Amino acid sequence: MSKTASANDENHDNKNVSMPHYLMWFRRDLRLHDNTALAALCERANADKAQVSAMFFLTPEQWQAHDMSLTQLDHIARTLPILATSLHKQLNITLNVQVCPSFSDCVEALSTLCEANNISCVMANHEYEGNEIERDEKLTKQLAKNDIEFIRWHDQCILPPQSITTNDGDSMYKVFTPFYKKWRHTLDVSTMQMHEAAAINNNNNNAKLKISKASATTIKDIEKLSKGTVDDCQKTLQDGCSEGIDSLKHIDMDAQLDYARAAYPAGEDAACQRLEAFIADDINNYDISRDVPSLHATSQLSAYLTIGSISPRLCYLQATKVLEELHSDDGNALKNSDNNDINRWLSELAWRDFYRHVIVDKPTLIRHKAYKEDTDSKIHWSYNDDDFKAWCTGKTGVPLVDAAMRCLNATGFMHNRLRMVTAMFLTKDLLIDWRLGERYFMQQLIDGDFASNNGGWQWSASTGTDAAPYFRIMNPFSQAKTHDTDGEFIKTWLPELKDVPASILHSEDKMRKELAKGSKFANINYPIPIVEHKAARQLAIAEFKR
Repeated sequence: MSKTASANDENHDNKNVSMPHYLMWFRRDLRLHDNTALAALCERANADKAQVSAMFFLTPEQWQAHDMSLTQLDHIARTLPILATSLHKQLNITLNVQVCPSFSDCVEALSTLCEANNISCVMANHEYEGNEIERDEKLTKQLAKNDIEFIRWHDQCILPPQSITTNDGDSMYKVFTPFYKKWRHTLDVSTMQMHEAAAINNNNNNAKLKISKASATTIKDIEKLSKGTVDDCQKTLQDGCSEGIDSLKHIDMDAQLDYARAAYPAGEDAACQRLEAFIADDINNYDISRDVPSLHATSQLSAYLTIGSISPRLCYLQATKVLEELHSDDGNALKNSDNNDINRWLSELAWRDFYRHVIVDKPTLIRHKAYKEDTDSKIHWSYNDDDFKAWCTGKTGVPLVDAAMRCLNATGFMHNRLRMVTAMFLTKDLLIDWRLGERYFMQQLIDGDFASNNGGWQWSASTGTDAAPYFRIMNPFSQAKTHDTDGEFIKTWLPELKDVPASILHSEDKMRKELAKGSKFANINYPIPIVEHKAARQLAIAEFKR
């Protein structure tokens, strides 16, 4: 070998030794487009001529402790191979997937991984729940010992927590409406920045991470590891059922997964296509159609937003683009109130931000505390197992409530109007502790999201921020009459009631009369309502007044 060749090899080796190595840690941000941390990392890596690797941890024990639904875990598992493919083809980055049972295992694994691979910078997007914050704080301290940067970016919200405060600038809004007005005004007068990741231009960006535990890097291996995690989780849940632990025997998990897989194709492209279809076909009828559960008139994007397959900022911009087009067509200035449908959907995106801002402002919510602790502590909540089981299984004798719960159990999804109706029935008609319902929803919902789920349940229980007044209690029969006029949704999920006229389904008195012994529909296998709504309402009001 010539001296020149030897010198060149030595220089090449030195370059490899000194070449910076950065790591992208994916969490609930499983996309390339408008991913704040990913864009920042790629920009810095290209400027520094650094290698880039990416990591995702499957944390089944931690997720089970957080009551993540099987359908959501499966959605993540189905998304990871798609993310890995896009990362490799579009950005020249390899995704590594590893199983770490708990968040503490993630801290140890990442610390070891960074040391073994000379990684000097880790980037990720913020998560706002308690265990997630503790994990990130521990990792920050651990990496700092070796002068490794851990940089986090705000990405989950359209406007980050603590950016929308009252006019005194010090406190979080306790009521949604003024929050929304300021949130909307802030966006109207500013330019929203989208974050696009550039491909890593380092031709040597083919680094294979040295990892102590087995990890998956090929698409085939990622699919196998992810599917195995889902299968293990399902087995654990089913074994728990057979042992009578947190019994979910009424759930056909295979059927629920099959439905979710068909209804929610995985990946960023699928999410963007769903957004485009909603904008084109349904957003202009959203204000009214969104409250009709038999219609598929909502965006159906919540499952994608929850795991970060689509950016909330993209959703906002696509909707406001329609407003701008209307403005252009009319030739007149278009105010925020000029299109109730589009603005109603934008307000739903704002609610999503609001509840995240709330848990950052009041972190005790993450520890099962109520926003209004004084109110919550005075209520003699019920823990009646029979009533709760009837609610979970859709056997309360209240058609809209039962149809909604059976839909949830079969599909892993529930229409937002029905979430309010079922939650208010549990917390007001049955006076059962909202925490039980909150947990059950998380265990079943494909779009289960702590901040929004907690906020919604405390709204219904009148213990949360900007909650429903305790005396304003939804009547599930009149709700059915208003929002399922022909009983189409009810009869879809309660086929035993297919021959019962809607006029009877929408009247508690008629239901009791027609289902009674000797009456026309007495032989139908459907229970008489387990509680009388008017009486239950008065009891609930008296309890809250106490």
